[in-house]
Amino acid sequence: MRILLFWLLLLPLPGIAQEKKWARPPYTLKIAPVALINPVQQSVALQADIPFSARWGLDMGIGAVFHSAPLAANIGESYWGLKLRPAIKYYIEQTRWGNNSLSLVLKYNYIINDRYLNVIRQGGQYAEWRLQRRQYVTGGVSLLFATQDYIGKNKRFFIEPFMGFGYRRIQVTYLGLPPDAEILPERGVFILDRAPGIYNAPDLMIGFCLGVRMGRNEE
Repeated sequence: MRILLFWLLLLPLPGIAQEKKWARPPYTLKIAPVALINPVQQSVALQADIPFSARWGLDMGIGAVFHSAPLAANIGESYWGLKLRPAIKYYIEQTRWGNNSLSLVLKYNYIINDRYLNVIRQGGQYAEWRLQRRQYVTGGVSLLFATQDYIGKNKRFFIEPFMGFGYRRIQVTYLGLPPDAEILPERGVFILDRAPGIYNAPDLMIGFCLGVRMGRNEE
């Protein structure tokens, strides 16, 4: 028992020693290129790593949504909004060639979609092809694992593949819909649109970022 107790007391020492050898990771700027070609939700997504110790940091992300091919296909339709993605990052491992991290990610999306819909008015007396505004507000939380691999002669640039899983809550609101309007449901195999209401769904995050380091790791 004395030997076991002594061994347990020594367990934190390697971690403390390793912590002292680690320097604070570099600040970074990065972009998610897949967001630019996402047909459902095209956006420009920028992120920045802001480490404040050898183990902990922030990963702050912001995105501007500017188009959706299936949800704004006609003249006069639009799809735009804002995406925020702050995260608390824990650096699991770091070397001169890169680092691995685990992050707790919070997500907030605010999207406005103007799209033509078929609606029935005045108790079914006539149908109307109406440009209707819809608001999508999404909140969620995820656990994200990422690996930064430094590339180039001076290891200045990096590629960061990531994968995560979590939960999201989507609130859909139709703005300015007349009280007597009844929306005709869409038909098809893949329905991207949602009726007004609140939806809970799993959130799978897979992709990669390209970025540049703003500093160097100390050896």
